[in-house]
Amino acid sequence: MDTAGGGLVDADDAASGDGSVRPDRSGPPQERGLGALTLAILAIPVVALVALVAAFAVDAMTLRTAAADLETRASAAQDALAARDAEALEAEVDALQEAARDFTGATDGPHWWIATHLVGVRDQAVPLVAAGAAAAVIADDVLAPLAQAGDLGALSTPTVTDGRIDPLLLEPYRPALATAAEALDAQVEALAAVEIAGTVDLIREPFVALEAQVGELAATVDAAHATAELLPAMLGADEPRTYVVIVQNNAEPRASGGIPGAFIELTADDGRLSTGAVVPAFSLEVPDQVAPLTDDELTLYTERMAIFPQDINFTPEFPRAAELAAAFWARGGGGEVDGVLSLDPVALSWMLGDAPPVEVDGITLAGDTLAETLLNGTYYAFETPREQDAFFADAARALFGQLLAGTGSAVDGVSRAIDAHRFILWSVHPEEQELLADLPISGDFLEDRDALGVFINDGSGSKIGYYVDTGMAVTDLMCSDESLVGQSVEVTLTHNYDGDVADLPDYVGVGGGFVPAGQFHANVIIYPPEGMRVAEAWQDGDPASVAVNSHDGRQTVTARVVLDPGDQAVLEYRLEPRAAGLEPGDVWLTPGPGSVDVERLTAAASGC
Repeated sequence: MDTAGGGLVDADDAASGDGSVRPDRSGPPQERGLGALTLAILAIPVVALVALVAAFAVDAMTLRTAAADLETRASAAQDALAARDAEALEAEVDALQEAARDFTGATDGPHWWIATHLVGVRDQAVPLVAAGAAAAVIADDVLAPLAQAGDLGALSTPTVTDGRIDPLLLEPYRPALATAAEALDAQVEALAAVEIAGTVDLIREPFVALEAQVGELAATVDAAHATAELLPAMLGADEPRTYVVIVQNNAEPRASGGIPGAFIELTADDGRLSTGAVVPAFSLEVPDQVAPLTDDELTLYTERMAIFPQDINFTPEFPRAAELAAAFWARGGGGEVDGVLSLDPVALSWMLGDAPPVEVDGITLAGDTLAETLLNGTYYAFETPREQDAFFADAARALFGQLLAGTGSAVDGVSRAIDAHRFILWSVHPEEQELLADLPISGDFLEDRDALGVFINDGSGSKIGYYVDTGMAVTDLMCSDESLVGQSVEVTLTHNYDGDVADLPDYVGVGGGFVPAGQFHANVIIYPPEGMRVAEAWQDGDPASVAVNSHDGRQTVTARVVLDPGDQAVLEYRLEPRAAGLEPGDVWLTPGPGSVDVERLTAAASGC
């Protein structure tokens, strides 16, 4: 037969005796199995994909149940920890550990390793794996040791009993708190490193919520750990300590609250607290600077910070103000101190609560009217500034003495005051200040690089600020990946005095006579978060006249506000980023004579 076509074979060669067709084995060996081998190789990923899909389907069912359990149990465990209920915490931790094991088990295995390395899949897999790891750490390394530590009541704000705080109160908790703090800080970093720009909402939104919860828990545990480390030394367990307490008067605003009206000496000896000399701030004034100021401080706040103790807190950076306070105290003959504590009448009222009233110079001071009396009533009762300042100092000493005696609701009041930046502490010892720096009690604004700050410094030289209310609204402009791409800020100052200016006491209505009676003058300084800048500013709808400077690398924008009684000023700012990957931070606002309203909003940004 003609075989020239090459595609046909002789019938005798092609057919066997049973009629079947034999394969052609005449070609080269390397070519004979190529087709079959190719099919086999191609089948491997297909089979693997089927196996992966099946494995993920099973895991998805487990994840759904475990995630719901984790959310429920974690919330209950946090509530138990906040309530210092060791029994409830232990019960919730057992259930939380089980849910965490289920969740972690459902995000583990070779198929998950593959998923975390596959383009298009890893954006969904990596956040789930990270969440599983965090859940396990929180359950096993954080909450479980704390639940086994016994009575958690000691983790609350230490209480004063008969003038003493036990300096070794938290010693039994130090190992567990150290371990928990280290584990949580590591998880905060690990979760923050996860890229979620390409993650679907179904996974991204719970992940963002988990990241926020872990951050909150880390802040709580870090604070407890720092307290456990600091208490023995700061309460004089080994040797006596001396501090200065400054009482801020919010009726004349300063960045961190109000003008320091009195300096009180406080001694701690093996936890026993006692007050010493009480000095009105005016008596510590000096003719030259008590300490050198930086170029930024001189530009923004002038040399007054280092000449007048009433002006040390022009700066919002309390550790710096405290350094100056210690220098004034030493120059005035008080000697070296170990630290500075600051609080204001609003904080005192919260801490005293329903404690019995105390009488000072014929005036009754009670918790519910304390702030009003000290910040305003004093000036109606005493005619001269010297008498008023002396009363303020005497009242501060008497009230502080009540706190040291253990009266009032100091535990809840101190926590509330710390959160509101009305109770602040600085240590002269570097190792202690390093622990304090990351805590709300430090008042270390410049250290909080992600924070937005708006601060008010009085320019009236009077106590008319008592009648001025401050409100603030911040809108964070967010992309879908939770990155911050802008902020709008609105600050409203309202002068609420509605009487006859002539009826005001001189020190309230006129003060030093620097401005017309009843007028409120102030510098309003905004510090954008690091990585942001003020792009535009308006005052009462018109472009604002502002001074742009910097403070320790942070931009500052200062506007002057002048208000007559009944007037209102509205400052508006548009902030834009100078860097990518920003996240919303805290908002700081000068604590005023009353409650301070800060409204936080979120809006979707366009173009991202």
